Amino acid sequence: MAKAEGNRGLIAVSIVVYLVCLIALTPLSVVHKFLAPENLPVEVVAVSGTLWKGEVVLKHPMTGQISSMWSIYPMALIKGQVKADLEVDSSLAQFTSQVAFNPLTNQVAFNETNGFVSANLVNKALVQSKTQVNGDFELSDTHLEYNLTTGESDEASGQVVWMGGNVVYPKGRKHAQAELPMLVAKITTENKELLANVSTVEGQQLATASIKKDGWANLAVRKAMIDLVGEKWPNKVSSDTVVFEVSERVFTR
Repeated sequence: MAKAEGNRGLIAVSIVVYLVCLIALTPLSVVHKFLAPENLPVEVVAVSGTLWKGEVVLKHPMTGQISSMWSIYPMALIKGQVKADLEVDSSLAQFTSQVAFNPLTNQVAFNETNGFVSANLVNKALVQSKTQVNGDFELSDTHLEYNLTTGESDEASGQVVWMGGNVVYPKGRKHAQAELPMLVAKITTENKELLANVSTVEGQQLATASIKKDGWANLAVRKAMIDLVGEKWPNKVSSDTVVFEVSERVFTR
């Protein structure tokens, strides 16, 4: 009896493995043709490979043509999770990361994430603010765990480095500019909320950015940033004093 039950268990596992492999090895072109997605925010230029290991080339007015390649870990699928090596490549941005997603808990994790974003792409996002920056951004050795349901981040580490350069920003009805040094944003968590502390290479704290659980993003700027830009502040306060804050809802929960 025990042997029969063991055989039935082995057969069940074999069937599951077979089905997972069958789905994973389905050509991506077949899946795309079957789904026939319409009204997407991006143009699908090309698809190749399989669900297991594939590539999608997309096109968007802001990013231009961008290639996304992935390779899924099969053992994670058997455990009910999705885990893959991801590589994103374009002329304006590049990223590599190991991505994991648990559909039961809605938890997503990005491990060993590295990449860069060009100033040209950042400036496209800053058009409405009438601000322009020179110098690329680099993301290095970043780890992030985030729950899509609760908005909580259990763990975050890594840094974003801006290479420094000229910054043009609105000042009244005119524009002003400043030459800034390299800046570093250390990524961490506080009370399960994402936090980025911006400082100079020497360690002078300039600003703090955070994303709250309710979808609000907050930026607190210290007097040291005003001094670095070369602007005058009407009140006499220490360089560590937060002189103004900006908040904006980035998503609705």
